[in-house]
Amino acid sequence: MTESTGQAPPASPQSGLSRRPQDADQRREDAAGIANYVSDPVFRAALARPPEEDQAAAVRRFLAVFSDPSVRWEDLAFLREATRLPILLKGIQHPNDARRAAAAGMHGVIVSNHGGCQVDGAIGSLDALERVVDAEIGLDVMFDSGIRTGADIAKALAVGARAAFVGRPYMWALGVAGAEGVAEFLRNLLAEFDLTLALSGHAHVDDLNRDSLAPIRDWQ
Repeated sequence: MTESTGQAPPASPQSGLSRRPQDADQRREDAAGIANYVSDPVFRAALARPPEEDQAAAVRRFLAVFSDPSVRWEDLAFLREATRLPILLKGIQHPNDARRAAAAGMHGVIVSNHGGCQVDGAIGSLDALERVVDAEIGLDVMFDSGIRTGADIAKALAVGARAAFVGRPYMWALGVAGAEGVAEFLRNLLAEFDLTLALSGHAHVDDLNRDSLAPIRDWQ
């Protein structure tokens, strides 16, 4: 989350976190969703004209640096050779991709659909998590999508995730109250998690499993 300098175009609430249909509905400016880029001095220095004067050029520059369509699975071999550090491959949604990650020497995979905001109708990551865990790929399987509460973490761990990542909430907390806001959010999140364990009859996180959960249809 970047602080407004008065130089960047008005930012939507989802700045830098992808666009939402309401962005288009409210006719927000084209560069509003990439405010963390167009406010960055290095990014701005690469533009022939400031974003305020040529938003289309700023968006094209963003698209040029944000992703690289030439990246292939084979490129993981270079990363594996370049470092002895553990590598976690994020964005896994299918067991076959998890198997390819294992074959490429990754240390773990992170099941994620990147907020579910890139492709309407994308599979829910919690559903994908179950399939990837059941594939038994021999790697740590972690989860990162839609975690907002301690109960969300408990569900992900119960399905089989080794760990759960927290995305937007800490950035919201940072925007509201800075570092102390993040610390307060994390305290609340852990408290929610502890409460969820206690009230669901679990004395330890390792006690969580799929028997801790029940599909909604079973209660209808």
